[in-house]
Amino acid sequence: MIALFLCLCIVITIYDILFRRVPNSVLLLALFVHIGYLLVIGHGIGGIDARQSLIGAGVGLAVFIPLYALRAMGAGDVKFIAVLGALLGLKYLAIAWLIGSLLAGLHAIVFYSSQVWMAAIPVDLYRAVQGMAESGMVQRVMRARQGRKGIPCPMP
Repeated sequence: MIALFLCLCIVITIYDILFRRVPNSVLLLALFVHIGYLLVIGHGIGGIDARQSLIGAGVGLAVFIPLYALRAMGAGDVKFIAVLGALLGLKYLAIAWLIGSLLAGLHAIVFYSSQVWMAAIPVDLYRAVQGMAESGMVQRVMRARQGRKGIPCPMP
């Protein structure tokens, strides 16, 4: 189950970075595997049972749906945290939330300060970065993003 959890986090992270989406199919697959594991083995990661799994998912939804309503978090992120709640239960969900918040804060710092950094890099390096941005692969990723920038912005 820990391998499932790690694979889920890696796949979601890569997909979210590239396409700014969290695929429902991956989340559903993780839930079905988790439910099957609970039915066959009787417990999940850290020994959680079905009740703890439901509580974790419910608390994840209850806490993060308001953030989605305020546009401070995307819908895919809310679904992902609910699935993490189901996989980890409430105790480990809190730990995952803290780690995720630290990583999201680091991402936001890099995202918002990148414009300042771009002004400070040498011209040749800037041209190289710009050339990469114009490559076919990057252009396909940008089209797949459908204009999504990446960090939800609260309404003014």
